[in-house]
Amino acid sequence: MIRSPINKPLKVIVSLLVVGAVAVTIWFLTHGRNDPQSKSKTDIVNASYVDNQVCAECHQKQYAEWTGSDHEQAMQLASNQTVRGDFNSSTFTNYGVTSHFFNKDGKYFVNTEGPDGASADFEIKYTFGVRPLQQYLIEFPGGRLQALGVAWDTNKKSWFHLYPKEKITHDDPLHWTRLYQNWNMMCADCHSTNLRKNYDPNSSSY
Repeated sequence: MIRSPINKPLKVIVSLLVVGAVAVTIWFLTHGRNDPQSKSKTDIVNASYVDNQVCAECHQKQYAEWTGSDHEQAMQLASNQTVRGDFNSSTFTNYGVTSHFFNKDGKYFVNTEGPDGASADFEIKYTFGVRPLQQYLIEFPGGRLQALGVAWDTNKKSWFHLYPKEKITHDDPLHWTRLYQNWNMMCADCHSTNLRKNYDPNSSSY
């Protein structure tokens, strides 16, 4: 029987491939399970949110750059450290609606047109943004947060309306008390981390 001259080299190549495959398999079994990139689907599904202090342990440079940044200050509880607008009994009028900004007992308020068209006092719960403008969020029943239509210009140091050339009435969907200025629906997804809306369709509340 005549032997092909390529049989021997071919056997060598096959043998090398087999040895290589075995080596790769052994390496994966001993090292691959510790590789973050080899996490199973179950590990990914069971992953949970960790706060910024945990991230800082491995990402110190990024944490240092993030600390004090606009992103870190994107949404904060209203306080004398976070509120940048003039709440020292200042006023702003737009299309006949006057908003009066003031503070009382360490809290921040605005007296302005409410959902029924009448003026009332509303407490500022959160600041929203830090520069070049800052908006203010007000708590409403049902777990809603509403973004006030009057914002603070941090460069000009003055109040302005988000719709300066349009009269927004209290029954308009763009009014600050209505649907399109609702933080839960319009803003929360892109401006929050570890968000849990907890919306209940039966009670239409969050």
